[in-house]
Amino acid sequence: MSPHPTLLFTDIEGSTAVNARLGDAAMAALWALHDRGSRDLLQAWRGREVDRSDGLVALFETPQDAAGFAAAYHRLLATLPEPLLARAGLHTGPLDVRHNPPEDVALGAKPVEAFGIGKAIGARLMALARGGQTLLSAEAAAQLQASGWRCLRHGHWRMKGLPEPVEVHEVGDDTSPWMPPPDAEKSQRVVWHRGQWMGGDQVPHNLPAERDLFVGRRTDLLALAGLLDGPARLVTLHGTGGMGKTRLSLRHAWAWRGSFPGGVWFCELAQARGLDSLLQAVGVALGVPLGADPVAQLGRAIAGRERCLVILDNFEQLTRHADETVGRWLDLAPQAHFVVTSREVLGLRGEHTLALDALSPAEGAELFHERARAALASYQRNAETDRAVAELVQLLDGLPLAIELAAPRVRVMAPAQLVARMGDRFRLLAVQGGQNAGPGRNDRQATLQNALQWSWELMSEAERKTLAQLAVFAGSFDYPAAEAVVSLEGLPADTEAPWLVDLLQSLGDKSLLRRLPHSRFGLLRAVQAFALAHLPADELAAARARHGRYYAGLDERAACAHGGMDLDNLTQACRHGAACGNPAAATACLRLAWAATCLTGPMRAALTLAEEVRQAMKLGPLEAAAVGWVEGSALVGTGRAAEGRAVLLAALGLHPSPEDDPIGGRLNAAVGDLLALSGDTTGATHHLQAALQTGLLLNDSGLQCLALNALGALAHGNGQHAQAQVHFTDALRRASEAGDHRWQGGLLGNLGALHYTLGQLAEASAAYEQALQLAQDTGDRRWEANARCNLGLVYLGQKKTGPAEQALRESLELSRHIGHARLVPPALCNLGHVLAAAGKVHEARSVLLEAQALASATPDPSLVAECQTALDALPPETEVQTGPVQLNRD
Repeated sequence: MSPHPTLLFTDIEGSTAVNARLGDAAMAALWALHDRGSRDLLQAWRGREVDRSDGLVALFETPQDAAGFAAAYHRLLATLPEPLLARAGLHTGPLDVRHNPPEDVALGAKPVEAFGIGKAIGARLMALARGGQTLLSAEAAAQLQASGWRCLRHGHWRMKGLPEPVEVHEVGDDTSPWMPPPDAEKSQRVVWHRGQWMGGDQVPHNLPAERDLFVGRRTDLLALAGLLDGPARLVTLHGTGGMGKTRLSLRHAWAWRGSFPGGVWFCELAQARGLDSLLQAVGVALGVPLGADPVAQLGRAIAGRERCLVILDNFEQLTRHADETVGRWLDLAPQAHFVVTSREVLGLRGEHTLALDALSPAEGAELFHERARAALASYQRNAETDRAVAELVQLLDGLPLAIELAAPRVRVMAPAQLVARMGDRFRLLAVQGGQNAGPGRNDRQATLQNALQWSWELMSEAERKTLAQLAVFAGSFDYPAAEAVVSLEGLPADTEAPWLVDLLQSLGDKSLLRRLPHSRFGLLRAVQAFALAHLPADELAAARARHGRYYAGLDERAACAHGGMDLDNLTQACRHGAACGNPAAATACLRLAWAATCLTGPMRAALTLAEEVRQAMKLGPLEAAAVGWVEGSALVGTGRAAEGRAVLLAALGLHPSPEDDPIGGRLNAAVGDLLALSGDTTGATHHLQAALQTGLLLNDSGLQCLALNALGALAHGNGQHAQAQVHFTDALRRASEAGDHRWQGGLLGNLGALHYTLGQLAEASAAYEQALQLAQDTGDRRWEANARCNLGLVYLGQKKTGPAEQALRESLELSRHIGHARLVPPALCNLGHVLAAAGKVHEARSVLLEAQALASATPDPSLVAECQTALDALPPETEVQTGPVQLNRD
């Protein structure tokens, strides 16, 4: 027996609305049935009623009796003439139980009353629960689990009036929700992170919004939650296409987001075909601009988020890279958890697998009815529709995507008509599919193909042409791109071509086209493959040509919009141009893909693409110079500066007229940068001035900023501060006039560094603060981390230790978040200086030791020495007189 009593609260969900609908007399009869049934159950489970309102409050000697009553009570409510749902909260703990004297009972007092903080906890648990759910506190859950009851932990919740968060669990059976409850008015999810409680709604994430209600899969959700809350750090959800693997992973991520204080990150890998594109997609999803060792960098970035969840969606074509990516990340980030969706398992050590099968008949029917109601507001269920939907779900093998495709058709056909129209045709398609099935094809894949074929045949010719041509996109796309690619030529002469907006709307309504953030669209992988297979060869070639022309015609700003979202399309257009022997289109798309890759990484992806273009066809001097510029720049970006310099010089030598061509200008700028780094000031100036003249001749503001910024950095490095300020200021004016925020931010950062060198701290602070704002506006997180680190130094110089500490801690947090390993040691060293200046000697020593340990693994001995100097100065002084390390250049 438990040393403490157990208190159970229940409340009928929506009882007032039910009362209003039924009327007082019918509701009174319903309450009578409720009261009689619940009191009989109380007697059976050894409970005692101590209060009631829209439910009851009962006292039990053990949590086992209370949980048994709660399960029976939920079943009782489902059998009433008007089925009801109840919320239930159960708490075991210290409680003051008072038995009132008979004279008080005669005046209306309860025979038994309960008092104490436990009563408040039970009431808050009940108010927090979903309909049909029983929530309980930790002591009750521990005793129930020890007795073999099924319980699931839902984390901690801060409840109004209680001094500390309460750990919440759920107990139940197969009919229970098994889902974390949403925040309530008086209870909010919290999670312990880095020494403090943070709100669950503050957990960072990049999850796409759920476009409609999630239906079914209760058992699978419970299994996934149990694995990730227990021994598993890697779970692979596997099953055939259309089974709902992605949707299940997203439902879990949204529901259990509060369990992962380091964030929940969704990585779409459907378009990735190799290691570099896999890393690129993960880097974009995590907001990590990749450098020379992207696998390790991503591992550090994931590790820096501590307990987090990373979802790798559509991994089946990448399983050969699983060990060198997911395997390494599991080792590098010991607190991280991974969910992989795939048509096959990965085969990694420590992998747990969860196979998704078809929906049960009940879940399939529930999904159909839900989607039908969303498509047609007047849709009603009755015995006839239930029979027809059951047959339809069976015909579709319980496949979620097939059901989703069928349900919107209720706008034009009742479910019985759908079965009649679909049945014979679908069975014929199934027979044909079986005859044509290959060794890799199974019945569920045939069902999905048949469902897609059926939807295809019900579409208008304009819809079919539009969907098939949209399938040429790689990844997502926006409306202008769709407008450029889709051609409705060839429709019957008496048919007026519909407006593309209406066609996109119609395809979305039929669950064939997805609406995505940033006003973009996308196709499910199965839909894309099906549609592409139905595009005739001549129309496919024409659509790909239009796709290539559109992307080759973008400018760098458009190519880099939203963090380079069109990189997949630019890469595909580049490869298509090369395959078709179109060097102008291929090199134009290569140049733009390089611009986007500079934001996302990894740089070696651009090397691979440049080599593909070079090998695919004979290039003229201009195209060869363009390929050389990308290749040489990428080599420099990956740390192979000597090779890059040779390639860039060769490309510049190939160019017939670099003085009046944008690629020639950029080649001169790149060579000038490299010469400046090697100490050749004269040669660097010559090439940079040539690049500037080309930019002025072509009115190319980006090239002008590039050349002026490099000239300013060269002058600054040579101690020519006045000349450096002239160049930086001139470039900033041009960037501002062009509205180029990226160049504005970079130039403000370099001006801030110049002002700091000159001791002009107020001017430096103003420049860095503007640069930080632009970094946040453009989403450049590496630049933001640098700006915060530099601001911290300036604030320290101004004796503002509070703002300095905050800026440096934010820089450290962000650096670890994106795996920016190079910035972490100097940021820690600078933080040590700030803490010492603030008199926090013990913490300063700890931070400086960490900085020194990390710096010893870098090729910068001066930083190790700086940390040692600061450490030597700490005891017994209360201030550190040594200066901070150098600024980080943009």
